[in-house]
Amino acid sequence: MPSSKKHSPFRPGLSGLIAIGLALGIATGLFFGELVGFLDVIGKAWIALLQMTVLPYVMLSMIAGLGRLSYHEALRLARKGGVLLLLLWAISLAVVFLFPHTFPDWENAAFFSTSQAETREEIDFLGLYIPANPFYALANNLVPAVVLFSIAIGVALIGVGNKEPLLNGMNVLIDALTRVANFIVKLTPIGVFAITASAAGTMSLTELHRMEVYIWSYMAFSLVMALWVLPGLVVALTPLRYRDVVGSTRDALVTAFATSSLFVVLPILVEKCKEMVVRYAQDREEAESSVEIIVPASFNFPHAGKLFTMTFVLFAGWYIGSPVAISDYPLMVSTGIASLFANINLAVPFMLDIMRIPSDMFQLFAATSVVNSHFGTLLSAMFTITLTLLGAFSMSGLIRFRAMRVLRYLLISVVLLASVTLGLRIFFTLAIDNTYDKDKIIAGMQLMNSLVKEEVHFSSPTSAPALPEGMDRLQAVRERGALRVCYWPDDLPLAYFNQQGDLVGFDIELFHHLAHDMKVSLVMAPVVAHGGITHELNTGYCDIGIGMLITPESALQAGYSVPYLYLSAAFLVRDYRRKDFSSIESIRQLDQLRLGMEHLPYYKGKVALRLPRAEVVEVLSPRDYIENRSDQLDGMIM
Repeated sequence: MPSSKKHSPFRPGLSGLIAIGLALGIATGLFFGELVGFLDVIGKAWIALLQMTVLPYVMLSMIAGLGRLSYHEALRLARKGGVLLLLLWAISLAVVFLFPHTFPDWENAAFFSTSQAETREEIDFLGLYIPANPFYALANNLVPAVVLFSIAIGVALIGVGNKEPLLNGMNVLIDALTRVANFIVKLTPIGVFAITASAAGTMSLTELHRMEVYIWSYMAFSLVMALWVLPGLVVALTPLRYRDVVGSTRDALVTAFATSSLFVVLPILVEKCKEMVVRYAQDREEAESSVEIIVPASFNFPHAGKLFTMTFVLFAGWYIGSPVAISDYPLMVSTGIASLFANINLAVPFMLDIMRIPSDMFQLFAATSVVNSHFGTLLSAMFTITLTLLGAFSMSGLIRFRAMRVLRYLLISVVLLASVTLGLRIFFTLAIDNTYDKDKIIAGMQLMNSLVKEEVHFSSPTSAPALPEGMDRLQAVRERGALRVCYWPDDLPLAYFNQQGDLVGFDIELFHHLAHDMKVSLVMAPVVAHGGITHELNTGYCDIGIGMLITPESALQAGYSVPYLYLSAAFLVRDYRRKDFSSIESIRQLDQLRLGMEHLPYYKGKVALRLPRAEVVEVLSPRDYIENRSDQLDGMIM
């Protein structure tokens, strides 16, 4: 009796399960919020399991791969790999330079404080690249040092006789590590769910809203590069089909995207690339050795994901209204590639500084990395796959330049990139509100707590109230029922008038609390000269002053509270001149130096001692300098 065949229900593969885990994680995080923050522990545990086998795998595969080659083959691989790396760098940089063409013509500026800039990390380049202690390098994930150690051992093995037993033993260990890694990869849907649920429930998207132009551009170009430009190049130059390149590596690509870590998928990339290469290579052993060497070695060179960080420098220049000039691109590329061999968190502030863009913009780069790091890792994984496949096929003599296939690839790539560039620019211009409002940030600020009645004078009263005989100042304030405060009307952010004409600022807020505690009202009286409040205090014009600078002379004329703010002398200059004012030595070398300064005689004398050749010109305030004098003066002393 013939049996009836039942159709099994649809069962998604690993990539489908990862996508489901990603979607469920986002939904769970958005619904439950911080309640699912604890899932971060599960996600970290899963990533740690993935990392567990990577460095041993990298070390063994490189040693075994090099050990199987001859010296001639090793040199040929290094030469071919270097040429291909330069080719992929050129393609990646060409796409990087398309980014500014997506940015619409908006009026823009940045408003940041240097106090927001993170301290740059110090990095030990010798320890990073030279494995004085290979076991320390292994224990601390110093990948460049481990790779250099592995290369040294692998090259030495090339000339060693009777090495087959050792290489065979290494191959057995590599197979074991691969089995462990493949088992852990099967847990990816669970790990991805835990990571995305925790992130979606706890991260803040306040800054990301402001950065949507950059984020959308980064996502679009990363996907075009990862899903067509790089794999399409492999298809154009090798016997592989598109489904071979993208389809067989999709699990690794999705895992890299979800974890935002290229490091953890290196073993998977090696195995998948081996499978594709050995189908066509005549010398299976040489092909496998090429893959085992190129994948871990390429990890130490800037890949497309790192090169794409240069796009933020281009965006930051546009964002503050000072775009990077095309003539500065060679400088940015040369310094950028060199700095990207180290940590990205070191490279980005360095490139910003080279391009005369405020280093404070690094804070926005950190905010965008919440999203962009995933797309950058996806791009980096495909970059590694492309470099490995092209290198291995080149070693096997299977690279073929077929004019029609290459021409078709170039035509599709150009049309696709042009469409994305033009489409993004039109979308940003039409769909995103670009009304300039940065000037309203300070002007629109209000007091958080207006606790007492406040009487604000906009000009100096004609006479000061007399202090009753025999009564001290505190008694007079309580008797009067009002605390008279001297303020300087343009002392941002301590005391100033907002766009509604209200007196606001940090000190104004403090004196509301003080008056509330004293159970009195406030009378705010202006003074003309910054730092010249001692006369007003001693004549009874006011009881207390705001933002008073302490000098030896003023300390003899008035009493001071314990300081709540310590100031350093600084220069307010145009951003491109920061380096001219980076040290007292560089300032002294400037010819015909003209500096603005408020009416502060004590500090003017100090400046004359340290900068005797400088001409100091009196300005009313920072606002006066910025709006009226910045083209006439080299800077302002504050």
